[in-house]
Amino acid sequence: MTSRERIRAALNFETPDRLPCNESPWEDTVEAWRQQGLPAEVSLADYFGFDIQTMSLDVSPRFEQRLLRREGEYIVYTDRQGYTVRKLDGKCGTMEFLEHRTADRPAWEAHRHRWRLEDGPTAPARIDEASYFARFSPYPSWDEAQRQYDRLRGQDRYLLFVAYGPWEATWRHRGFANLLMDLATDPDWVFEMAETHQELVMAVLQRCLELGMRPDGFYMVEDLGCERGLLMSPASWRRTLKPSVCRLGEFLARHGLDFWMHCCGNPSALFDDLIACGVRVMQPLQVSAGLDAPDLRQHYGRDLVLYGNIDVKKMLGPRAALEAEIRRKAPLARRGGYIFHSDHSVPPQVSYELYSWILATARKCLANG
Repeated sequence: MTSRERIRAALNFETPDRLPCNESPWEDTVEAWRQQGLPAEVSLADYFGFDIQTMSLDVSPRFEQRLLRREGEYIVYTDRQGYTVRKLDGKCGTMEFLEHRTADRPAWEAHRHRWRLEDGPTAPARIDEASYFARFSPYPSWDEAQRQYDRLRGQDRYLLFVAYGPWEATWRHRGFANLLMDLATDPDWVFEMAETHQELVMAVLQRCLELGMRPDGFYMVEDLGCERGLLMSPASWRRTLKPSVCRLGEFLARHGLDFWMHCCGNPSALFDDLIACGVRVMQPLQVSAGLDAPDLRQHYGRDLVLYGNIDVKKMLGPRAALEAEIRRKAPLARRGGYIFHSDHSVPPQVSYELYSWILATARKCLANG
């Protein structure tokens, strides 16, 4: 199988020729692995044989992206999503959000026009192979983006277009605590902001399709949970956010695109709703939040493809416990419906040698089935 065929087999609950897999190491993890022996001239996907490729959509209001200052190891910058933040430069770590552009309803009314797809031959593309996160370089032209797409499509990996979901995108410009309060005090406004974001997502996807850039699926980054459960009540999510998620699901279904979702924490109270909205694949299935892939498989069967759930905390502990974790979960892929990945992102404390062993062990579990 090609990588694309292997992931399609997983989504269709068919037996793959080998373990479907992908990974998301932090940027400083990759830097450490290069120093530990990972060849500099080869991509992670090529070296480890990952099966998934991504392109990132810019579905932001395109506020000015500007570096404001450096503070030792930290940088402070304004982001096109509508916030000002302080973070470690080039490393993973907690981000300190300092300001959000949508301070109140008048501010929203003043800049809501920014959530539109620009027309004209000189307008920059809203898609690129580089991430939209902490990005200061300009976006390519649509012609350049098409050439990127053609090159990536030629690698015959499963291709995902990636963007924030309505919750994740909206709190970036409104503020996390503010948006939580809005859910209780002004749910109609939350619904309005979510719908505005989703309109832009679908407009960008439509433009890509019209230009011949067709992914295999769309990957919505939408952190709705924490270790103890949801950030909001299911009823609140259903009133304010579910309609826009379902509209996106209907759009993707009309165009034959698979619906993938990333959600940290434990969003299982919404799994039935998300499945009804068209979500087929859920990632990363955080172990510390109480999610367990074998249990989820038993409960949801063929209704949900499981992507992740390999405990990162066990990667930092005794190898015997880590091996038991791998041997318990990797075999789920034998009949499809499972893609191997950590339960979040691999930190730099996990060495190049150890991650190589992890992937080799998982592949042997399937091969020796």
